Amino acid sequence: MIETLEYRPELEPDFLLLYRECLSHYGISAATPQQERRVVDLLNDARHVSCLMAFEGDVALGFAIWTLTVPAGAGVALYMKEIFVSESARGKGVGRTLICWLLARAQAAGCVRVDWQTDGSNATSQAFYSSIGAPEHDKKSFRIMAEDFERFRGRISQGC
Repeated sequence: MIETLEYRPELEPDFLLLYRECLSHYGISAATPQQERRVVDLLNDARHVSCLMAFEGDVALGFAIWTLTVPAGAGVALYMKEIFVSESARGKGVGRTLICWLLARAQAAGCVRVDWQTDGSNATSQAFYSSIGAPEHDKKSFRIMAEDFERFRGRISQGC
């Protein structure tokens, strides 16, 4: 049976195991110990982001990173930044379980909606979201990488 647990410091080793698998799955270089510490510190602080983890017994199966935010329009929204299910746990209902919990949390918090995105090239995620009947919205994403912060700031302002 799949059990969900809100992240707490004693789950750090389980989270880091999944986090490393997530980075590898997406072809992202391994995080440095300092980067991992920063991520874990954000989760431990619990002010900026929250993490829900899925387990079967003592085996971590997946996680969802989320936050409450203020969307355009009235009300509050729950934004799911990341959902990841371990390769060995796919097709077992882990993603559905995580999303069901997030929907219940959003409802309890009085949210007007739940938002998330997926890369345009991530056909597996898109197929999953379609299979659960999630409505698709036409939005564009924008991203500025850290190495471009200074150059971009210089381009858009007078020394901001």
